[in-house]
Amino acid sequence: MSMLTSSLKNLFRRPFTTRYPHAPADIPPGNRGRVMWDMEKCIFCRRCERSCPTSAITTNKEAKTQRVVRNRCIACNVCVEVCPTQTLSMVPEYSKPDVAPVAHVFAVDLPRHEFRVEHLPRYGGKKDGVQ
Repeated sequence: MSMLTSSLKNLFRRPFTTRYPHAPADIPPGNRGRVMWDMEKCIFCRRCERSCPTSAITTNKEAKTQRVVRNRCIACNVCVEVCPTQTLSMVPEYSKPDVAPVAHVFAVDLPRHEFRVEHLPRYGGKKDGVQ
């Protein structure tokens, strides 16, 4: 099939992708999704932080918060498996897309399974014009 024929067919065909987050995501069965915390159960033992292979989780015992950097998390489920109090769980949903990397901060003073979003600085590959 020529490139012109293929282009014309695609011009009148509907898109193959979904308009997530405007339309619900098609999550396949068995997809782990993302990590969620129930901070009422957390004892701040830091096992999840130490076991995370990508160092996506940070614990602050004084502030009683857990922070996960979403673009580092690979949803491997290791943190859920090592948690002694079943504070963590995997929920079959995706985080909303954003133009900059974000971290979800779970805190004791927030309602159950709620978090606040922190925007992280973008990595441009250069620092002060020097690469």
